[in-house]
Amino acid sequence: MKPIIITNNPKVYAEFFAGNNNLPGTFEVDFRGDMTQEDILLKARDLIHLGGRLIIHPMMGRIKPHETPYKSVFMEIPDEGEPDAGTDFMSVTIIEDSISETRKLLNDTFMKKYDETMLKDLQYLDYLLIKSGIEEYR
Repeated sequence: MKPIIITNNPKVYAEFFAGNNNLPGTFEVDFRGDMTQEDILLKARDLIHLGGRLIIHPMMGRIKPHETPYKSVFMEIPDEGEPDAGTDFMSVTIIEDSISETRKLLNDTFMKKYDETMLKDLQYLDYLLIKSGIEEYR
């Protein structure tokens, strides 16, 4: 299994892509700047059904989906040629609950408009959350 980050956050991409970070080791970053939070979770769900598993809960932290446009998911996916380990049902349950909660919060709550300064701050918060999970993983 190899670790991967799926994100729509340009800060996460810039910090972790191709080892441009001060954490030891590198891993793949699937940057999807045009995707919504829900799209990122759906992409992660698709990878889980192909044998991936979540490393960190995708709803970690106390930032709700209607409070930020950014989402980063840290997970493992099978290496090419690796035997199929089957579907991780705990990851399926967590990702489905996360998708459902995201949809509920985004549909039932006013979505904020953000200025450039606020977007930078929200990118940084998402980055800190994913960085913390990566450090714990290592």
